[in-house]
Amino acid sequence: MKDISRYLFIFILFCPFISFGQELSSFSNRELIELAADAELYRDYRSAAEYYEAYLEKKPSKVNYRYKLAESYRSSNQYKKAIEQYGIVLASKNAKKYPLSKFHLASMEIANGGCDTAIILLDEFRKEYRGEKNDRRYRRLAKYSIEGCQGKENKGREFIIEALPSEINRSHMEGSPIFLDEKTILYNSLKLKSNDKFDISEALTKRRKFYKAAIEEDEWVSKGEWINEELETNSLEIGNGAFSLDGNRFYYSLCFQDQNAHVNCDIFMISKAGDGWTSPQKLPEEISSKRYTETQVAVGLDEKNREVIYFVSNRPEGKGGLDIWYTVYDFKKNEYKSPRNCGSKINSVGDEMTPFINPSNRKLYFSSNGHPGFGQLDVFSSLGLRSKWEEPKNLGSTINSSADELYYVLAPKGNAGIFASNRFYEKKVSTCCDDLFYFIDPDFVSVSYKAKMEDEENKKILGAEYQLFQKSDSTDEKYLIKSGITNENGEIDFELEPNQKYAVVVKKEDYYTLEKDIESPNTTSNSSLEEKIKMKRITKEAVPIENIYYEYNSSELSDEAKLSIKKTVLKILDNNPQLIVEIGSHTDGNGTEAYNKNLSQRRAESVVKYLISEGIPKENLIAKGYGEIKPIAPNVNEDGSDNPEGRAKNRRTEFRVVGSIEYLENDDDY
Repeated sequence: MKDISRYLFIFILFCPFISFGQELSSFSNRELIELAADAELYRDYRSAAEYYEAYLEKKPSKVNYRYKLAESYRSSNQYKKAIEQYGIVLASKNAKKYPLSKFHLASMEIANGGCDTAIILLDEFRKEYRGEKNDRRYRRLAKYSIEGCQGKENKGREFIIEALPSEINRSHMEGSPIFLDEKTILYNSLKLKSNDKFDISEALTKRRKFYKAAIEEDEWVSKGEWINEELETNSLEIGNGAFSLDGNRFYYSLCFQDQNAHVNCDIFMISKAGDGWTSPQKLPEEISSKRYTETQVAVGLDEKNREVIYFVSNRPEGKGGLDIWYTVYDFKKNEYKSPRNCGSKINSVGDEMTPFINPSNRKLYFSSNGHPGFGQLDVFSSLGLRSKWEEPKNLGSTINSSADELYYVLAPKGNAGIFASNRFYEKKVSTCCDDLFYFIDPDFVSVSYKAKMEDEENKKILGAEYQLFQKSDSTDEKYLIKSGITNENGEIDFELEPNQKYAVVVKKEDYYTLEKDIESPNTTSNSSLEEKIKMKRITKEAVPIENIYYEYNSSELSDEAKLSIKKTVLKILDNNPQLIVEIGSHTDGNGTEAYNKNLSQRRAESVVKYLISEGIPKENLIAKGYGEIKPIAPNVNEDGSDNPEGRAKNRRTEFRVVGSIEYLENDDDY
């Protein structure tokens, strides 16, 4: 794996340590190796490569340092040079001492656009790399790399992409773009006196800061530093940041490097206070740990509209290298919940980083090198929340190149966005550092949905709470993407993606919770849907459950009866967990009154048992057998003849709301 620490801690020397005029040839072999080791320690891999190059000019047969040179090239994104050096290592008689060489060579081939060669190398590597350290991890990563190469033609959506101008994209890494509005962003950068060369005398005084940029007359223009005194720090690096969805809190990471060159980042938060901001507050130690890194924050909301803070960490309980974790901020208690891992759907044996939550649909975007991709770090998306996610989808080879793509964020309207990449472009001559790219989706369309909520008397329903869910294409899962309250006209409205399945759930006190499926049209232009939806008031009247049939003298439910229960009372109780309902069963007049009462009781209990087996708590259910005492039709006609139709109506099962209980939502999977 490449050295991902450059994305966690961004204070990197971009020129050799020896930029004081001393020639490399004046150093002894031992001094060159020591200088290379020091450069590696501080993650200045370009300098390390120069020292190893100078050493190998004198000692070309030293394969161990040839391998270190290849690693330095790989870690500094010098793909072609890395390919050459790994090739030399693999051709040497000591190649077996460096079993990962073939894997890394393949990854560099992919980064350089050589997928066909990489597939051959990776197939060989998967067969050979057994019984080695972390063999399961690397063999799986090789498999995913093969799959990514084989899916290279999956372009995904076509975007118009352009690099931001050089006054924004300087010679060092730009990252962490944040949209303030449709045409204004913040971004993180290290602005030095010279755009091309790092002056080591600036190392102790220059720090990364946030800067503004805006679109003016269709051109991106730098707006200078984002002045926020609360973020100022003399010794720590500002890594990245994210606003809460209401804009009242700003979460960001501060990083430092200790004397052993270990990098540690912690998460801080400032809140709006009048016209200014509060002093920085470090998130609790359980989140901002002492031993591990926590950085790259994204902020979303859960089903209770609580703030969910996603972040990246290398803590050891993860699935691979860097994982995405989350914590929930409870406004009422003013506390952050214990952090949890986002799970194995998102986190792989590789590295996941730079999460972003789209405010309009709560979709997660993140970068990874552990899922099938087209190069190094690719951008993926997934629907979900906390640790429950849909299988991630690669955004396609229009966004994802053979290089790194990360920090993918969307503008408020969703038809444009920005990402960072070290890919080549017209003014880019080196894959050293990340630049910012603006993209527009020319085919972006949305479906405007509006529904008016009415009661059974056609009166508008005000103050009803609604939740919009997007349904999975492949499973029955549904994922919350929006919540709100009906407006002054009793309406709900939101934007949908074309050709998708949704479900809207509407709740109002004294009304049955309503769930309605919505299918948006498959359209290539903006369109709209409007409808009226009826909500039924909760009463204590008995409601028949249709198609509940039993065999003669039997209380066993038929398959048709179970299906009917699922569609009616089970769905109602799932959506209204506070209700206590009576399941009442009735018979016709055949048989004795005692017999019919006993039979109806057994039939009511069979419905209750079935509902309990489907997850309804038993305290929400009461079984009541009425026998023949409450007919709703005559069992015999006026002339004394039998009335089969009347008897059929009397053999019925009903549910009736008889009360409610205080329902406490499960907070275990916050």
